[in-house]
Amino acid sequence: MLLEIYVQDGCFGCERSFELAERAREAFPEMRVEIVDIRSEDGVYRSQVAATPTYILDGEIISLGNPSPSELEAMLAMRAIRETR
Repeated sequence: MLLEIYVQDGCFGCERSFELAERAREAFPEMRVEIVDIRSEDGVYRSQVAATPTYILDGEIISLGNPSPSELEAMLAMRAIRETR
């Protein structure tokens, strides 16, 4: 599983994204979590990223803006369960 969190400087709420990324890493150590600055040269821009923060799990947008920690954990857990079937 790959969780990409798209952020940018000056984004309201993007600081919270770093905290949620860390929580996701702790709860799902087998999952890759990447913070992507859409304005950096190495940032990979995706056409579906219209605002920041945007959360993309395995290529699918799961949240525009920061979900609550419990919402994020539930979304990730559901995907993990699907992948084990």
